[in-house]
Amino acid sequence: MERGDGVINARSVPVFISGCVMVFLFNGSFKANSIFIEDIVSLFDANYFLAGSAFVAQPAVAYIFAGVSSSLLEGYNQRLVGVFGGVIFGVGFVYQGLFGYQLHQLFIAMVVAALGGGVLHFATFMSYLEHFKGNFDVAYSARELFTYIGISTMPPFVELLNSSYGLHGTYVIMGALIWNCVVCGALLKPAIGTARKPANIQQISFTDKRSSLAESSCCCQGSVNCMPSSNFFGKHIAFIVFQIVHCLFFYVFSGWVIFLIPFGTSTGLLPSQAVYLSTAGGIGGFFGKILAIVVFYYDGMNEITAGVIPSCMIIIGLTGYILCSKYILLMLFSFICGFGIAYEDSALSGILPRYLCTYHYRLGSAISYFSTGLFLQLGGSLSGAILDLTNSYVYVFGAMILINVSNGLISLLLSFMDNNIADCSGVNGSDGE
Repeated sequence: MERGDGVINARSVPVFISGCVMVFLFNGSFKANSIFIEDIVSLFDANYFLAGSAFVAQPAVAYIFAGVSSSLLEGYNQRLVGVFGGVIFGVGFVYQGLFGYQLHQLFIAMVVAALGGGVLHFATFMSYLEHFKGNFDVAYSARELFTYIGISTMPPFVELLNSSYGLHGTYVIMGALIWNCVVCGALLKPAIGTARKPANIQQISFTDKRSSLAESSCCCQGSVNCMPSSNFFGKHIAFIVFQIVHCLFFYVFSGWVIFLIPFGTSTGLLPSQAVYLSTAGGIGGFFGKILAIVVFYYDGMNEITAGVIPSCMIIIGLTGYILCSKYILLMLFSFICGFGIAYEDSALSGILPRYLCTYHYRLGSAISYFSTGLFLQLGGSLSGAILDLTNSYVYVFGAMILINVSNGLISLLLSFMDNNIADCSGVNGSDGE
């Protein structure tokens, strides 16, 4: 698919659909888990720290073990890896439904689901790089629309299931739905001209910020030695700063996703009302993703539009949670938060290739997945710990506001940094020295 020619390769369409369905189920199920936090705390005599840690393990462990996915893709094709991930992803939820009667079993279920979902997630990500190349940012943002469709629709649906089938029956049904990810994995296939063979990495020009992305598919081919040399981090300083922004964002994302619905019930809303705070956030996120697509398409994405502006929007939304308690205003601020979070998610993920050379792109992607996974876990766990200690969501959202202020300032700093990418395509990873 080339930007501006209006042509989408028919071979890429199933891959695009696969990614859309996968993120719908992956992120929708993650958000839907927040419905059960109060049930878990009461049934298992747990605290919010443990309950939040268990539920956020689904995306966090998936990201942390991205390196395992990368290793699998070195030895097996994307379709096989994707199908395997889809099967294991559903197994975790079915296990919780059939056997999850203690807190440690919930942890096991979420970790198993995370391992399967993470393998499929990373395989889909690399497949998108192969198929969409220079249009990766637009294709990725378009796919992410379905993340927030899932966040909007799955919590009310799961709340309905929970009222009819109970906690365990609902998890069995969710597992059966998630097994549709097996089909997502089966739809993955190599792009034309990317058959596995020894890669011939040539020196390229990095005068255009998109050039690293357009050529990044070379890191998806063959057996490339993408282990970092001693100078890897020294030659990718901007990438390190960018990762700080990315990680802090995922702390906020995790805490918001997990504790938004419990926060709603703490204000006196019925569970059937509180789930629509998630729906409002998801609808806002849908429009945020559309805006990200437009900004990427017209080459308007930079550190200010990707980091500073959305951080300010998220701060407004989180501050509204602290100051207001009316249902309609909480819906409005959820919309604003969802809009800012979704936009920043697409923006940061889409500009990631600008900070890495083609030689280290797979390695950089694995590092990015791992570090953001850690902060996803930290966001759920630390937010739960703050709630346990203070018994107040004011401090939970207050911590997120401070993190967003820091994120905006670091993004501003990043805009002044020199992010010209060093050529690391020297022999045996010598960084060209």
